[in-house]
Amino acid sequence: MPFRPHTRLMFITSHNSQQNSTRSVSAHSQCQRTQAGHTNRWQLAGALGSDLLGQAQVRRAEEFGGKSADRKIKSADPMGLHWHEDATSCPQSPLPRLIHPLSASRRTRFCKDVTWSSKLDTPEEQFFILSRRLTQNAKPDAVLECLGVRWELHCSVLSYSDTLSELYTNSKRQRDVQLQERAAIGKDSRVNRTQRERGLVYRKWHLSGPLILRLPVKDASINKEALSFSLRTLYDPEERPSEWGEAVLSTAALLGMSNLFQKCLKEMLANISSLTVCSFHRVSCKFKETVLQRACERWLELFLVTELSFHIKLRDLPFDLLLQTLLSPRLFTSNEYEVLRAVLCWLYLQLNPPRQTLPAHSTIITFFSKETTIFLEQPQGQKYITIFQALRLHGITEWQHLQELQNIRVLPESWLLHILSNHYHTLYSGGDMVLTDFSKQAIRFGMMFDREQECCTQTISIYGFYFLLQATKMGESDTYSFSIERLRHWDPAVCQSSIVSRPYSVRSDRSVCYHITVQSYASGEWQEHSSGTVNQEFGLCKRRSRSKPFQIEGLSSPILVTFALAFPF
Repeated sequence: MPFRPHTRLMFITSHNSQQNSTRSVSAHSQCQRTQAGHTNRWQLAGALGSDLLGQAQVRRAEEFGGKSADRKIKSADPMGLHWHEDATSCPQSPLPRLIHPLSASRRTRFCKDVTWSSKLDTPEEQFFILSRRLTQNAKPDAVLECLGVRWELHCSVLSYSDTLSELYTNSKRQRDVQLQERAAIGKDSRVNRTQRERGLVYRKWHLSGPLILRLPVKDASINKEALSFSLRTLYDPEERPSEWGEAVLSTAALLGMSNLFQKCLKEMLANISSLTVCSFHRVSCKFKETVLQRACERWLELFLVTELSFHIKLRDLPFDLLLQTLLSPRLFTSNEYEVLRAVLCWLYLQLNPPRQTLPAHSTIITFFSKETTIFLEQPQGQKYITIFQALRLHGITEWQHLQELQNIRVLPESWLLHILSNHYHTLYSGGDMVLTDFSKQAIRFGMMFDREQECCTQTISIYGFYFLLQATKMGESDTYSFSIERLRHWDPAVCQSSIVSRPYSVRSDRSVCYHITVQSYASGEWQEHSSGTVNQEFGLCKRRSRSKPFQIEGLSSPILVTFALAFPF
């Protein structure tokens, strides 16, 4: 049996030697270091417990980066390296690993929460990453110096920009002239050898180096984000900015990119809203784009009262544009009082420019009520007189609204006296109105018809006469019918509170002059349909109480309906 211990000893010895060799190989592989960038420190391939400097740097980075979960390292190649913070993928390593984003073998190692997002990059980095990726890291042919940034460009894309093409051609011609001058100086025998060598070096550098293009920017609306996006579209036309607006349009005009300019106009036309209408109209006037200008003005005619008056961007509405909108016969509003509310809100924002939020209506009333003098009679308010003259104040007939007009110290007393006296004489004359211009004196009532609605009605009261305004869809077709029906003051459709607080007339017949306007969106634009001015006697009997239906085919929602009424003698 003495042979077995000897065999066992040999087996243990060989096993220990194999472990020692494995450990030496592992230690040798761990000691190999690779350089991450030209200016970064050496990076260890694996984790070493003796790497005290690396552990201290990681601890300091974790303490500093506690406020942000997503972090990245900038090296000589902005897209070259990423933090990898997934502890489950390498639980034994106390150091963060740096991974190249374009390595297909390592993409699966990315942490799901830490990705290369363009939102985290600066505009310069976004352009650099895209241009390098699409050109496969090709050397640039030109460097554009603009807005304090050097943008590396390639000849293959310069043709899409008239400005850049011209700058490149001029710069190339100027460089050729300089090279010829340098060559002539180098051949001159009077020039010493050192100067000739310098000339040759200068010539060689110019032949291989990119051209420098300098583009000054005088338009304050152009920023790095818009310039970066415009240059990215040279490489990828499918790129989209964070928002279409003045910055992109101005940059496209500066670079001479007609395709981008037209695309921006198209996007702006499709995105007119309370947030953008004022800025888009200003831009349209700046570049004399009449299509965009008319689209903004058309939008204001429809939604000034119903949408913009409830948005803080109302303060950016210019005086002339507001006056033009108020005078438009196509202005849509639910009643005349809502137009007054919109104007008072706009005026409040003009007088309080630091305010960043839309005030409540009670705040506006309190602001104008505490004045000791009449606002429109003061030097500050003289320029706003034309705004209030454009309002149809005689169409405000509710007692609460008339009381509000007297409480606010805005209108002169002569105006208030004229409004109240006209109401008094109209009531006691059976509703007869002093009518000289129907298009400017008719009282407007409006309602919006949605796609889900089959019928829309509204009950109104004017000088003791009650009417039911109706808009009805005719079956499953796209035909709609609009009509006016006179009601008795005890009709169930009339609110019971209205019977107590409002006057009513016992006059059996009432001559009414009315006009129905229907506006709907179809084929990419707003279309207008009008019934024209109609005069009709409305009686209390069923046969004479309803107007002739005004029917329109081919309407699509939303549908804005305006009923304008007046009582002639």
